[in-house]
Amino acid sequence: MYKKKPFPWHYFVKTVRARIVLVILATLLTYVVCNTYQENQFQKVLLVLLFLIIVSIIQGYFRIIPFRNILARVESVQVQLPHNKKLNLIYQKDEWIIIQEMLKLTERYIHEQQELIEAQEQRSHTVLESISDPIILVDSFLNCKHYNKIFKKKFIQNKKTKVFADEKLWKVFEDDKILDLFQWTKEKKESAKMAGYQIGEEYFDIAITPIIDSHDQNLGMLGIFHNVTESKLTEKMRVDFVANVSHEIRTPLTSIKGFAQLLLAQKDLCPAPLVLPLERINSNTERLKDLFDNLLKLSVIESRYGIDIEEINLSKILKTVKANLMAKYHLKNVQMTIPDEILIKGDHKLLEHVFTNLFDNSIKYNDKATTLIEISNKNDGKYNSIVIQDNGPGINSKDIERIFERFYRVQGVSNKAIEGTGLGLSIVKHIINKHQGEISVASDVGKGSTFTIKLPV
Repeated sequence: MYKKKPFPWHYFVKTVRARIVLVILATLLTYVVCNTYQENQFQKVLLVLLFLIIVSIIQGYFRIIPFRNILARVESVQVQLPHNKKLNLIYQKDEWIIIQEMLKLTERYIHEQQELIEAQEQRSHTVLESISDPIILVDSFLNCKHYNKIFKKKFIQNKKTKVFADEKLWKVFEDDKILDLFQWTKEKKESAKMAGYQIGEEYFDIAITPIIDSHDQNLGMLGIFHNVTESKLTEKMRVDFVANVSHEIRTPLTSIKGFAQLLLAQKDLCPAPLVLPLERINSNTERLKDLFDNLLKLSVIESRYGIDIEEINLSKILKTVKANLMAKYHLKNVQMTIPDEILIKGDHKLLEHVFTNLFDNSIKYNDKATTLIEISNKNDGKYNSIVIQDNGPGINSKDIERIFERFYRVQGVSNKAIEGTGLGLSIVKHIINKHQGEISVASDVGKGSTFTIKLPV
């Protein structure tokens, strides 16, 4: 409430000025008429009076135009009000009282809205504080607006700046990758995630969500930092355990294989019944070694939160994989078609492992005279699709649903047993998932299989 009521000096001066001008004009006209026309002065004065009344009416009409605009806006607001809110306005005749009542309603509405905003802020504050993960809300200019106590404890308590309200986000995080993640969310208006990112001595899964209004304008971003330090350490322990077990087991396996090969080298001196068991010991130790190698690879891939993304020429990787497999399967006739250039973004070593597994399966399971493998690429602006098609025996429909499961093995349509650990395609799927991509397979028995890998552009 105002302590002193304001006075409308501007409107008062204009009104008084108009009245003074009208009085002066009436006096001058009366004087001129009286001096000019000595006869019938009364009639002439009446004409002057009538003229001045008409001028006053016209002047008054133009003076109330702003008042009419105000009443029109009051009427438009009144129509939107519920019936119980406008009872004091319906039967009023005086326009000034209508405006006064509307101002009272507006004042009451503003007060209610202030209480509602305060209640919402209190609820939002309660919700933020009840979440155990650090949370921060920034505006579209990356100014810090709100954050909970756990966020302050994790990221602000050691900072030199004492108050972080409306401070820039870069004063909290000096790491460009986190700032770039917020900036990307702001520009693309899409959610963004970063898994297992190390901040200090802890690891966090970071999720940034844009706040979009009804007009598709970005009002800000909400950042959630989920602490995964414990699970990260658990994963590291699991990987270390698998690595240690794998190392400890491979040592005696290597000895067993070495002695078996030594005996096989002298198989002419060995009794005939012992040759076959020695060959099986040799092959099975090799299978066990491959099994532990694949288990270690799978464990490492699963535990990796980040991968080294870079732009690579996939055609060079495919040619390297082809050369390696040609040396392994030198007795087979393999024809592979590779495009001259396929530019993608991904982890060089992991993708090389993916295509080594896929090509190895295409050659290993193919019992035809010539193995044909054709690689093609298509870019739709969102995904790079790499299609690998072969002329192998194909995969049964019941097997397609399970081929990416661990230890699940497909023997093909032939009766010939093919050695393997059943982990190759599982590793492939995990690597593609790490790239935020997809892998699918289509196959016709007897005609071949087609694997399609989609990697984000």
